Amino acid sequence: MRRPHDGVLLERTAEPDVFELAEGPFTRYTRTLSVAPHLGGTSGGAEHAVTEETDWKLSIPVFWVLFWLPFWLHVRRGMHVASPWWAPGGRLDTRAATVIGYLGILAIVNGYIGTVIGQTLTFAADEFCGEFETAADGLRTCVDPAHDKSARANVFTIARIAVVLSLALTIAADRYGRKKAMAIAVTVSCAATALGAFAPSLGFVAATQIVARGLATGVSILIAVFAAEELPARSRAYGVSMLVLLAGLGSGMVVWVLPAADIAEWGWRIVYGLGILFLPVAAWAASKLPTTRRFAAMARTSTKASLGQLRSSPLLRRRLLLLGAGAMLATVFSTPASQFDNQFLRDELGFSASRISLFTIVTSTPIGLGVLAGGMLADRLGRRPIGAIGTAIGASMTLLSFFSAGAMIWIVRAIGVVLGAGLAIPALAVYGPELFPTRLRSTANGIIIAFAVTGSVIGLQLVGRLSERWDAFGPALAVAAVGPAILVVMIITLYPETANLTLEEINDEPELDSDQPQIG
Repeated sequence: MRRPHDGVLLERTAEPDVFELAEGPFTRYTRTLSVAPHLGGTSGGAEHAVTEETDWKLSIPVFWVLFWLPFWLHVRRGMHVASPWWAPGGRLDTRAATVIGYLGILAIVNGYIGTVIGQTLTFAADEFCGEFETAADGLRTCVDPAHDKSARANVFTIARIAVVLSLALTIAADRYGRKKAMAIAVTVSCAATALGAFAPSLGFVAATQIVARGLATGVSILIAVFAAEELPARSRAYGVSMLVLLAGLGSGMVVWVLPAADIAEWGWRIVYGLGILFLPVAAWAASKLPTTRRFAAMARTSTKASLGQLRSSPLLRRRLLLLGAGAMLATVFSTPASQFDNQFLRDELGFSASRISLFTIVTSTPIGLGVLAGGMLADRLGRRPIGAIGTAIGASMTLLSFFSAGAMIWIVRAIGVVLGAGLAIPALAVYGPELFPTRLRSTANGIIIAFAVTGSVIGLQLVGRLSERWDAFGPALAVAAVGPAILVVMIITLYPETANLTLEEINDEPELDSDQPQIG
């Protein structure tokens, strides 16, 4: 008991029998031993009565409630296990834990903003039927929103134009800092989403979503970059998994309020209007973030010079093309599977908005188990095996769900979400921030997202038109599933292994000075 602990936290001796925090996710920590002789012992030797008192407070803002009980049990048991199963592989310090908390708040907001159009378009199209009138050339004069898949594919595709905003945001983040870019973007995206509640046409909805989705996509990149630049090497995937869980919570909030679409033809507007409630929360969380350590230590260069490094380095070009191709192959399947899901449930299985909401909550809620396991396993066993296994299971189970009905679709979808997306997302999401140097980290990931959007557009158009021709989504998605099948082979054969390496080791940069001030 008189030895300083070295595990989830590192202690140092302040004075005899008093230990204080050297490093760990606490804003306050002191452990004190009170030792007194114990009379009447029967062992024949000296005995003592020892009282141990530990005073501590986690540095994780807001989400400390999720970790308080595990830490309390760990402290109460004397911290006899250096690294309990629920802890990250690398020890977090005060600053890193605080940053992850504020990023988690932004992840929730961003998850909501990024999910709105996918969950509501099928209901918005009902209200605006007639917008798609064509010239008198023998074609239909009014699209039937219950059956015309290609019309929705066009709206989803138009929203993908927003990648231009995403790329601009990531370039600005490399030039002016992640914090400033993220604070502006998350505020504007909340306002643009709320504006969609007053849309007089479906075109107006698409226009507001170009802004909201574009900035939300950029913010998701910056959240991952921010986390990678602040977390220790053996905790990056773990941290990303926590942020993915919270982004999923934000996405789930859309599903919680989706039954409002059943109130009336205009009920979908409520989902958009609630975006304004997130604005002050997002602005507050963004203002609390510091400048990342690595950006602060970076020698400032012009955008032109940074992009010149990307063009001149064969290694960086190869990494960019590898991750870009991987993102394209993934989204050519995952985007239409996600965006057309509500329409499939509604048109082919006859689900109401309330039943869609229940289905999504029941099948998606367990993803937390998979994401948590995926983050831990990716840090311990490596990114490649976990990413490949998760991608294969996720794509195959998702595809099977579009050929299922009754109880089977609930079971198959849940398996795909937990063992597929849950494992793959944290394992693969860290590659983008890891494989590029600080001055290019956000920009390169913005370019990768442009590849991903290209895959999304191809997938949406392909599946939208094939499903209309075949009058079913399952066969159309089976064609698109070639993408993730190729991706699995690429992960196994071409992706590098980055687990347990610092960002500086991966990118051949000078090691960061770890003696940094904590957030006050």
